Amino acid sequence: MIAYYPMPKFLPVSISPCKLLCKHCMGKYLKGMKKIYDGEELLKLGEKKLNGVLISGGFDKHGKLQNLEKMLPHMKELRKKFCVALHPGFIDEEIASMARESIDIAFVDLPSANGIKNVYGLDATPSDYFRNMEYFIDAGVAVSPHITAGLNYGKIEEWELLDMLKKYKIVKLVIDVIIPTKETPFENVSIDIEELREFFREARKKFKRIALGCMRPRRQKIDEIAYEEGIKEIALPSLKLLKRMENFEKRELCCGCP
Repeated sequence: MIAYYPMPKFLPVSISPCKLLCKHCMGKYLKGMKKIYDGEELLKLGEKKLNGVLISGGFDKHGKLQNLEKMLPHMKELRKKFCVALHPGFIDEEIASMARESIDIAFVDLPSANGIKNVYGLDATPSDYFRNMEYFIDAGVAVSPHITAGLNYGKIEEWELLDMLKKYKIVKLVIDVIIPTKETPFENVSIDIEELREFFREARKKFKRIALGCMRPRRQKIDEIAYEEGIKEIALPSLKLLKRMENFEKRELCCGCP
């Protein structure tokens, strides 16, 4: 078993404010990240004793991570110091090529069709997101795709994504679970725990390496369910789960890292 503890050694950094304001987040999760919109300021992180950084931020109205192209050369310099992970929006072949030397891994989102439409509010399809991932893979960038179970208001509709993903060479699959976030349209959202268990079980049939991400509700013992279904890598496991684990390795990294 591997238990991941990103903070404080693996710092989440937002390089832009958000214009897209997806309904499950409304930009609220960016508030918990260190805001760095300037490349020279980003480079100063290299002076800190970190294991790495997760570069993310706000998207524009088309689902692209704002300020990314400007920051990639500075990320390349940071990569000489520690691991650089990127949570991108939509990119193109040119950005993927630049990213090959600037990042160690890309955490690409793979949402369901209704999640894209009803939550992101974008005119896109799951195939568009898979093509987006292909840009990285074709450029030689390692990827750990992230699937958020229940993205469409708690309904688990991500089954076909598992089948679509099987043919790709990935580092690991990271599964997040939709969170009932206050002051958003998702404040009262809930997910069927037994259906989620079945989703974990189905994912285990298809992928050797799966991590349960830190973006999940804490009150529903989701980490224990994942553990029971054979998921061996878990971000921020509960104290109750740690007592059940006979042996585990602690890593101060994001769970999607190789």
